[in-house]
Amino acid sequence: MFDCPDRICVAPGGLHMHIIDRIDHSFDGSTTTIRRLAELDAYSAQALRHDLRQPLAAVRLLVDAVVSTTDVPPEVAGVLKRVQQQTDWMVELLRSAEEPESAVSLVDLADVVEVPCSATPEYAPYEVRFVKEDDAEVLVDPVGLKRSVWNLLDNARRAVAEGGRVEVRVRKHRRDAVLEVADSGPGFGRISTHHGLGLVGVRRFVERFGGEFSAGSSALGGALVTLRLPLAFGGAVDCGR
Repeated sequence: MFDCPDRICVAPGGLHMHIIDRIDHSFDGSTTTIRRLAELDAYSAQALRHDLRQPLAAVRLLVDAVVSTTDVPPEVAGVLKRVQQQTDWMVELLRSAEEPESAVSLVDLADVVEVPCSATPEYAPYEVRFVKEDDAEVLVDPVGLKRSVWNLLDNARRAVAEGGRVEVRVRKHRRDAVLEVADSGPGFGRISTHHGLGLVGVRRFVERFGGEFSAGSSALGGALVTLRLPLAFGGAVDCGR
C-alpha cells in the first residue's frame, strides 16, 4: 500500500483496485437514485438530484485522476473514456431537469449520434456500425435530442445483447434530417418487455419539433426505427407543444 493521503493512489503497472471499487460503488449509487427519481414528487426529486451529483462528481474525479496519473492500456483508456462520457451525460440530464424550459439551438444530428455509438464496449458480443452520409443540422432542444438518440441506441443494443448487429445511419432526405437505427434482433412483437423503452418519449420529442417518428422491420431481420426532423436552413422551426 502506498502512503499518499492527499491524492489518488495508483499502483505501478496498472490501476489501483480501490479506485475501481470506488468507481463501481459510485455508479451503483447513481443508478439506484435514478430509478427512484421517477417515483417521487417535485421536492423529493430535487433532493435526490442533489444527492446524485455527489457520486457522479466522485466518479468523474476518480477517472480523471487515473487518466492523468497512470499509463493505462488502450482498452482500459477506452473504458475510462466511456465512463467520462456517461458521467457527463448524466450530469447534463440532471441540469436540464431543473430548467423550466430547455434552450433550442442548432446542432448536427450526426455529431449527437456518434457519441452513443462510440460508447459501445469493445468486448460487446454485437457490432454497432455508424454511417454518416451527410451533415444534418437541426434546430431543437439538444438535451432532448441526445436523450432520444440514447434511447434508440440502448433499445437496439438490448435487442442484440446476445449477439448481432446494429446499423445507424444519418442522412438528408429532401428537407429532412433522417436518423435510421436498424438491428438484427427478434423484431417488434417478439422482443422482451424492456425493449422499446422510451419510444413514446422519442415520438413526442420529434413531433414537438415538427418531425416524424416511425417503427418497422429492418433488412437485418429485426427492428427499424426512423427519426425525421426538419433541416435547419436558417428558417424558424415550429417547436410548440
